[in-house]
Amino acid sequence: MALTSHDDIPTDVLDGAVKPYSRDKIYVLTALFLAAITVVEVLTYAAPDFPLWSHEHNLIVPVLMILMAVKFFTVAYIFMHLRFDKPLLTRVFYSGLVVALLVYIAVLSTFRIWWSDQHN
Repeated sequence: MALTSHDDIPTDVLDGAVKPYSRDKIYVLTALFLAAITVVEVLTYAAPDFPLWSHEHNLIVPVLMILMAVKFFTVAYIFMHLRFDKPLLTRVFYSGLVVALLVYIAVLSTFRIWWSDQHN
């Protein structure tokens, strides 16, 4: 029996999988979700006076970092099939992500990116 693109992928062909998953539906939904987040990211540049990230609130960097983290998590979770990996491997991957995010925040703090009034 040959599999079509609409059939679920059986767990016996996925290394470490605990349940089958759909091939097409999840990828289409992921693409729509990522497109929506990308639209919000573009709007931070196209509509700089939007209340959430306007210069009055000075939240553009945190908003973009949150959107960046959500997009990265989504891509890693869906396309790297982390939900089908063993829990230990998933924890190791996410702990590296947390360390990288903390280093990124430390570097941004060193350059005083959070305090725009102190830039020369």
